[in-house]
Amino acid sequence: MTRRRLLLGPLVILVGCGGITAEHPLTVPLGIQRDRVTTELAKHKYCHATPDGPPATVETFPRCHRPGTEWGESWVTARFDHDRLIELRRYERFSDDAVATERWNQLVADRSQVTPASDEAGSTLRGKLLEPGTRMVRAFRVDAETIVGVYLLTPTPPEQASILEAVIRVPRS
Repeated sequence: MTRRRLLLGPLVILVGCGGITAEHPLTVPLGIQRDRVTTELAKHKYCHATPDGPPATVETFPRCHRPGTEWGESWVTARFDHDRLIELRRYERFSDDAVATERWNQLVADRSQVTPASDEAGSTLRGKLLEPGTRMVRAFRVDAETIVGVYLLTPTPPEQASILEAVIRVPRS
């Protein structure tokens, strides 16, 4: 009985740590309905900031409340067209540039495990969709219609973000 408890303890800890968290790459597909976006982002630990009034074209999803302190802050914006998701952006802000660079490297490595980096997607982003303050960018082609860009930024207004993960619709030409 004691041996069984000892073996189950580490297993429970590993299973509890295996889910999607806010640190993992975004895996929410474009084109889904607004209510499903809320559900999918909650899996990534981003909660819907319910605004007053009718649904907006761009909605913000801040980090869900969690105990403890964090190295930085992050939030997601979702852009909709007729209640369908057409763009997703996760911003991360860090006061320490070394921490931001380490986080960018980790996010690129994690994204590479989901989808390999793409020279074609990188050329597309560099050609017309480079974000203000971009220091480095890695691009990933998710499907024929979707590119993910992971940007390391020099913080600039209005977001003052250090990192941007943008899931955007860019049809292959």
